[in-house]
Amino acid sequence: MANYFDNSHIDGQKLTPQQIADAIRHKKFGADVREAMAQGLEYCMTQAQKVDKLEQDLSNLDKRVASLEVLPNEVTDIKERIGTINKQIDKLNLAVFGDGATAVSIDNQNDINNVKKAKGISIDYDNDKR
Repeated sequence: MANYFDNSHIDGQKLTPQQIADAIRHKKFGADVREAMAQGLEYCMTQAQKVDKLEQDLSNLDKRVASLEVLPNEVTDIKERIGTINKQIDKLNLAVFGDGATAVSIDNQNDINNVKKAKGISIDYDNDKR
């Protein structure tokens, strides 16, 4: 049989989990036992909310890690695209300023407007064929 020897009242004080357990086991008056039980339930709900928040944070972290794992593939794709763009810039540079370029002399304004225009520039010039 339980010993209900504690006849002190809780009177609004905030109990620790251990005090809650002791109050439920030993308080003499029902009002104090109910208060201890209510505080115990409130404590459990607070802890459950913390666990829910931690689970949500962990889920978000898992998603972030998964998205970061994809990053190396994206970086590789970007490097490949940069390499392609650099090759095209090299071809354009060669076509405009290198061996593929044709000089156009401009003697006066009439030359600029009508007569002496570049026929075309090919960026398909291949450096390796030289």
